Amino acid sequence: MAELFLRFNMIFKYLISGGTAALAHLALLYYFTDILGIWYLLSAVIAFILSFFVGFYLQKLWTFSDVKKDGTYRQLAGYLIVALINLVFNTALLYLLVDGLGIWYLLAQFIVSAILAVESWFVYKFFIFNKTMPGKNVLIVTGIYPPDYRGPATMLEALPKALNDNGYAVKVITYSDSPAQAGEKGIVYRVSRRQISPLMHLKYFLRLLILSGWADIFYATDVYSAGYFSYLVKKLTGKKYIIRFAGDSAWEKSAQAGWTSDGLDEFLRKTYGAKIEKLKVRRKKIMVEADALIAVSRYLGSVAEKIGVNRGKIKVIYNSVDFIVDSVSREQISGIREAYGSGVKIIVSAGKLNPWKGFGGLIESLPAVQRELENKVHLLILGDGEEMERLKNLARELKMEKYVHLLGAIKHEEIMRYFRAADLFVLNTNYEGMSHTLLEVMRANTPIVSTDIGGNLEVVESGKSGILVPYNNAAELSGAMIKILKNPELGKKFAQNASAKLPIFSWEAAVKKTIDLLRQTL
Repeated sequence: MAELFLRFNMIFKYLISGGTAALAHLALLYYFTDILGIWYLLSAVIAFILSFFVGFYLQKLWTFSDVKKDGTYRQLAGYLIVALINLVFNTALLYLLVDGLGIWYLLAQFIVSAILAVESWFVYKFFIFNKTMPGKNVLIVTGIYPPDYRGPATMLEALPKALNDNGYAVKVITYSDSPAQAGEKGIVYRVSRRQISPLMHLKYFLRLLILSGWADIFYATDVYSAGYFSYLVKKLTGKKYIIRFAGDSAWEKSAQAGWTSDGLDEFLRKTYGAKIEKLKVRRKKIMVEADALIAVSRYLGSVAEKIGVNRGKIKVIYNSVDFIVDSVSREQISGIREAYGSGVKIIVSAGKLNPWKGFGGLIESLPAVQRELENKVHLLILGDGEEMERLKNLARELKMEKYVHLLGAIKHEEIMRYFRAADLFVLNTNYEGMSHTLLEVMRANTPIVSTDIGGNLEVVESGKSGILVPYNNAAELSGAMIKILKNPELGKKFAQNASAKLPIFSWEAAVKKTIDLLRQTL
């Protein structure tokens, strides 16, 4: 008997603690109902509440031997949520058994208590009083994942394998337009985007809550909504989360909605109306509560500090692209160049067509370049978004429609063909944390002109590995493009210097730093 008790020690303790709380509950129920003559349902509610604290402290301090004070309020809140849910079921089932089936109220309460005891055991063990030692189960919480084609999605496809190779088990939860892919079952959990937003977010949150029982730590890839749901689940379960900070979502949403035309640095300093301030407060709460924060550039590390994140929580881990298979052939490059005629210069730009990417300013700078190069320049813009029609109209107004080609969304595996075929890549952006695109262009050995903002300053050294100019400065932008297009040797030198800098942004270094951070945080 003693051996059996030792083997199932926690279960016996749970039953004894729960039984003690249940006896207190029944005694109170009997006292209020039979002695004081209170209606049995009201008596059940009062008894349930009074026995709540008895059960909580018995389970915490004795059953699960959790004597630490840190997290007690969180545990108490979680225990209360379970108790309130159980109260609803307790009352409903009690009514069904007593009034519906005519069972004596005390016997009915025994039956209901047994059902709720089984349910509560799992919730207490895996959520409320979870004392599992730090392990190696990582749940990637993301909004995009392949076959989504943007840079971060590509990185997230490679990260699980890299973590697996280093002894970590990985699962992924994501929003998706695609059904489950072959071999994903039990590893990647997709929540369809093709449903009303509230239902989509509810399903995502509930799935995340269920998966939290498996996970030792969350790796959230953005502040909204992956980070927000990670924050909420941490409040309920105490699970740690790391958040990857690749851009200020509060600023992005405000700029996208037209609520502000300020740049990010000014946005961080100023106070706005209720709509924007609400976004800023939520973003800060999510980031500050994270157990660690990955900034994809030193610049974004400084932004996180300005938002309020403790410097000791911030780890800079650069983006990288050297893990992406590059199989572009000479024929593919030649095919792109031939499509626009012989003897032409090709400028490529890429990104989501939103206001801060500066595609309008780039198109406006093109006439000066055409005059200098005798109308032998074609601008190819890769990407789609809200600015598409405006940009087409702008090209027509400037009589540049023959030379400006808005190609829409290009599959990621085809983008490198355009980068290699280009004589010059231009990114006229007002906001960049750390550009995957610039890294891919560096890998393609194509010279770069970009803006002197954000993480661009950590990628391109102006005058050595490219040229950086102020955002939307048509004169300087066109001047930089002309300088490189008229001097191919200078462009070649820039591209070589940029390529030599790529080891700083290696995948091997990114994986090593990520694993170090996981170990430190767990």
